[in-house]
Amino acid sequence: MKNRFRILLLVLLSFATGTLFADTFDAVVDWNRRVEIGFGMSGQVKAVAVRPGDAVASGAVLVSLDTVLLEIAVRKASNTEAISEAEMERQLAVVEREQTLYDEGSLSAVQLEQVELDLSRTEFALNDAQLEHQRVRHLLELATLTAPFDAWVVDSDFMPGQFVHHQADSPVLMTLAERGRYVAKAEVDGTAVERLTGSPEIEIRLGDRTFEAVQSRIGLEPIADGNGGQRYLLSVQFDSDSLIRPGTSCTVLVP
Repeated sequence: MKNRFRILLLVLLSFATGTLFADTFDAVVDWNRRVEIGFGMSGQVKAVAVRPGDAVASGAVLVSLDTVLLEIAVRKASNTEAISEAEMERQLAVVEREQTLYDEGSLSAVQLEQVELDLSRTEFALNDAQLEHQRVRHLLELATLTAPFDAWVVDSDFMPGQFVHHQADSPVLMTLAERGRYVAKAEVDGTAVERLTGSPEIEIRLGDRTFEAVQSRIGLEPIADGNGGQRYLLSVQFDSDSLIRPGTSCTVLVP
């Protein structure tokens, strides 16, 4: 009885808006993207900036680890790189001077080769110092967990003072869901698949609100084989600035 009333209501709304809908499908709302993120290194949690239910912007700091030792390592690597650069400049000057002496006949070829070998060793030492500096700076970046996109914080296992091990069997994670974009999921039969193949202008009706589809997709494989034959998953993406909880009922309208 409720389904008949809903269909009748949609027909009346279609006449009122001037748009006729050939198909209507009962659907449910789900997150467009839902990810679990964690640290790529081990350490002690210094601060947790968000809680479940918070809205966060892309790039926002979510959790940070204690970085005292890493900051010391970065300064040490920076000093080593600076020393290696100074040694490289000195060694280049030595090679230039020795090359002049060799050209004048005052230096043997063996002595010049030894100086050039020392220059190669100095160059390799500088490269190693630069790589080590990059490595510790990368570790320092990994010590801060940031949002990969505008999101809702769905769940979090992080607590201040907690030690996290990124290679643990059950690592500490935070669950995020994309904010602003959702997907309406409905089951359609084989005949509907053929009608939807032309990418028609689809709308999603949620209560008294209507949303235009951003993108739609039909699964390639059937998800069920009931009495009415094989059924496929229709996923319709749409945008909404306000929070829509997954599992909320909606209707997919196809002109």
